[in-house]
Amino acid sequence: MIFHFVVFLWSVIFYLALQIILRFGEGVTWGWYIWSMLLLSVVTFLAMKRLTGRLKDFFLPLLLAVTTPTLLSFIDSKVEQQIFVVLVSLMVYSAFIGAYRLKQAPKDQTAVALMHTAALSGLFLFYASIYGFYLNFNFPLWALMVLFFGGTSLVSYVTLIGGGSRSEKKSHIKLYSVLLGLTLSELAWVISFWPFGYLTTASISLIFYYIAWDIIWHALDDSLRLKETLIRMGLFLALIGVLLYSTPWRIVV
Repeated sequence: MIFHFVVFLWSVIFYLALQIILRFGEGVTWGWYIWSMLLLSVVTFLAMKRLTGRLKDFFLPLLLAVTTPTLLSFIDSKVEQQIFVVLVSLMVYSAFIGAYRLKQAPKDQTAVALMHTAALSGLFLFYASIYGFYLNFNFPLWALMVLFFGGTSLVSYVTLIGGGSRSEKKSHIKLYSVLLGLTLSELAWVISFWPFGYLTTASISLIFYYIAWDIIWHALDDSLRLKETLIRMGLFLALIGVLLYSTPWRIVV
């Protein structure tokens, strides 16, 4: 079952909060960024307190809450803004229902899949918003790398722990999460020299992340197979090639 009325209600509240942000978003300022993130963060905190009462479940919806205003500020079309708001609200619903179901049954595979969907969506928004900030404002490279490290490490831990079903491997998961964070922070340094926009950069970062995450996930389950891993890596690298070929290059002279 992927519908729960209370979860749906909190997702609607999140959607209405986004509409309020759009209503008062004329002339984006630092103050607008701050109160927008605070409003969405409060909504997600109250929602998770009501749904699970566990602080660890707060991180994934919080990631969506703090990155959404930044990306909203990059979208000029009113129609595209509304489409984006609906999509983000669906992602938040996925995070809410996944966390709620995992509290009831830590080994619920449907709930795990919902959480993974929300995590990957949140990471894409996170990478896009942070890198967009880096491109458009006087944002230091070291801060970009630190944020990539922190966000990646926390998302990795939340997803790899599997809703608590892998608690006996917690020390390994912490190590793998830190390694993934370090990998993406180094990638952030590399991509700072690439002539691409924030959406392309976020897509490439997410693909690299998923390749590494997928290998670790199967290794933790003792189901890692060389042939299957090489096939998946080949497919994802081909996808990166298509992305690089089709995207416009932002040449800086």
